[in-house]
Amino acid sequence: MIWQNIKNAFISIKSAKLRSFLTVIGVVIGVFAVLVMIGVGDGVKKDISGEISSLGTNVLTVASGRIGQSSSQRQTSQQQQRQTSGFPFSGGFGTSTLTEKDVASIKNISDIDKITTFGIISSSVVSGNYSSEGAFVVSAEPNYFSIRNIKLSEGREITDRDNEDKKLVAVIGSNTKADLFGDENAIGKKLTLRGKEFEVVGITKKSDGGLSFGSSSDDVVIIPYNTGVELTGKNEIFRILVQVNDAKNIDSVKSEITKAIQQNHAGEDDFSVLTQEDLLGTFNSILDILTTFVVAIAAISLLVGGIGIMNIMLVTVSERTKEIGIRKAMGATFGNILGQFMTESIVISLIGGIIGVLVSYLAGFVIKRLANITPVFSPRALLAALGVSLLVGIVFGTAPAIKAARKNPIQALKSL
Repeated sequence: MIWQNIKNAFISIKSAKLRSFLTVIGVVIGVFAVLVMIGVGDGVKKDISGEISSLGTNVLTVASGRIGQSSSQRQTSQQQQRQTSGFPFSGGFGTSTLTEKDVASIKNISDIDKITTFGIISSSVVSGNYSSEGAFVVSAEPNYFSIRNIKLSEGREITDRDNEDKKLVAVIGSNTKADLFGDENAIGKKLTLRGKEFEVVGITKKSDGGLSFGSSSDDVVIIPYNTGVELTGKNEIFRILVQVNDAKNIDSVKSEITKAIQQNHAGEDDFSVLTQEDLLGTFNSILDILTTFVVAIAAISLLVGGIGIMNIMLVTVSERTKEIGIRKAMGATFGNILGQFMTESIVISLIGGIIGVLVSYLAGFVIKRLANITPVFSPRALLAALGVSLLVGIVFGTAPAIKAARKNPIQALKSL
């Protein structure tokens, strides 16, 4: 009986191709929108997770401002020396609370292998008549390269001598090099930052793609930290990166750093010490919120598609009154008629869901090519999309099916 209902459903769809297509399109758009948004969100998470993991398992980030904590949580934090995840809108930008004294205090802590500070400089990046709109400028100490695992394809890194002498040298990302110099050899060429000419001494190796945490090594200009201080006229530390000698010492070093900086800041809890897990949780939290919000908006398309199915099924019931009357006169029960029209509604919705999944995969290739983000379509998300399609068919097909099943055979035949 079920297979016969499915066969009848396809016959009905085939007999009204245009109407069926217009009915399906709402579900297609809804499933497509929801899947793509979830896929992009999961893809960004994967990229960020890989980038943070590439820093190693033993790196701590000291940031200005409290991250993801309320006033009551801050008091608890001072007692327990712990962090929670959140996005540093207020602490990530603006005037930094970190100082050179904090850096000196951290250097005195045992079990630390390397430490580096870096700043963010607002400046256009220009060479002759060309500019790199996507590039941003980082002033960093030499250890920045090893802690961040930044590899070079050409030239050299920034050295201690460069930093001490405040030399006007720069290491640029592969994308920045392409923007400014094209296919030419960029080593030894000049670029301009805030009216000063810098010599290009190195080019970063092209990354694997996706998003990068902190600063993308493909779209960056890295100059010596002390040069950056002289260029801007102020010593503002954006972040301090600390590489611990062993992953097992992460918690103890984190606690020591917190205590040392609190003493420097007269007990003020105006900074954060973050592990890789904290950073990952930070970005995942904000991405989850954004993805949920966008998916909720996209889900409206599914609602519209469901209403379209219900309307078309109501029209179909009216058009097939004769068929319903004949079938009932020949002994078809309430359940037989209900099952027939419910099956048709479900089949239409599932077809829309399957097409929506296929279109989503196609969109994934386009997004990867244009936005350098690889959407991740997990089996659970795909099954959920098809499950929602099935649910749409059931929910919005119920009313028309009940209407058809309740028709009186004599009145149905008389209406002809």
